[in-house]
Amino acid sequence: MQRLDRYVLIQLIGPMGFFAVVFVGLIWLTQSLRIVEIVVRNNQSGLVFLELSALLLPGVIATILPIAAFATTLFVINRLYGESELVVMMAAGRSHVALARPIAAFGTLMAAATAALTLYLTPASTAELRQRTADLRAEVTNALLQGGRFVTLQDGITVFVREASRDGRLLDVFIHDQRNRTQRVTYTAQVARLTRQGDEAQMVMVNGTTQRYSLATGELSVLNFERLVYDLGTIVRSTADRRRMAGEFYFYELIDPTETLRINNPRQYGAFIAEGHDQLSSPLFALALPLMALAGLLFGGFRRGGFAGRIGIVVAAAVLGRVAGVAVKVQVAADPMLWPTLYAVPGALILGSLALLVLSGRARTPRRARVIAEGSLG
Repeated sequence: MQRLDRYVLIQLIGPMGFFAVVFVGLIWLTQSLRIVEIVVRNNQSGLVFLELSALLLPGVIATILPIAAFATTLFVINRLYGESELVVMMAAGRSHVALARPIAAFGTLMAAATAALTLYLTPASTAELRQRTADLRAEVTNALLQGGRFVTLQDGITVFVREASRDGRLLDVFIHDQRNRTQRVTYTAQVARLTRQGDEAQMVMVNGTTQRYSLATGELSVLNFERLVYDLGTIVRSTADRRRMAGEFYFYELIDPTETLRINNPRQYGAFIAEGHDQLSSPLFALALPLMALAGLLFGGFRRGGFAGRIGIVVAAAVLGRVAGVAVKVQVAADPMLWPTLYAVPGALILGSLALLVLSGRARTPRRARVIAEGSLG
């Protein structure tokens, strides 16, 4: 690698760290909000929140790296242009294609890092996160069977069981349901028992009362019952038969699903193919987007007035390119035979960027470059 290539590459490293930390922090914070809901709903500690939030990081970083690489390239190339360093390089005979070498090396490094996250770390962390989340929901059942503690379920339901006998009976049950905005309902029963039907759970209560309090009128009605079935829905569920989503598998399991996987997930076959090839193709955006940023700024030559308009066009093109990748993934899920298009989108962006660099380089003559350099430095 030549000295100028190393110099440009070094200029990219610092801003890349800054953009990556900022973008990852913002996305990770928004994604962590759903983890907060799960932790609070299941009465877990802050340590559990940190563990579950950490499992989000591989997927967040894999999504952010291409975007951060794009923003870094825009920032550095614009700064080198503004400080006339890039103009001097071109005046010295540096072609646009030669200027793309350090950007391509930078994009290749980011693509390799993205591939490591997308192909290995993200599926593993996603599977672990969903399993841990399912286990937390299952712990609600354990808490009910242990007795002696208040358990807050989702949707504003609080349950208390004084004691759980060895034969599975729940003694002295209290349920407070405040999901309805107009009334509060409290159930008490001497004896209850949990029953399951698939993922659905019900609590069968015997010899108890139902108290309904109207928030609008302040009236309280009490109803005695001998037997009442309270539906817990999918709040309490078993994790034994948890169905894994496409994002929990590795790419080699997805692009050629086994017969067992196809039989057990017939409706997800297209999603498996799309996810597998997306895991393989998405790292290419970490190379395509920086090349787009370079080609967009170099195309049209130097401008004393700055590159605000040109940057806006490049950003819009990058957004459209990434959206096109997402849209193609949806189409592949519907028709798995279209999987080559997942590689065509980033491939087209890379080839288009290189073509722009070649065309803009041919349009620039050495004499014109010297005039630009003298005018910029003077």
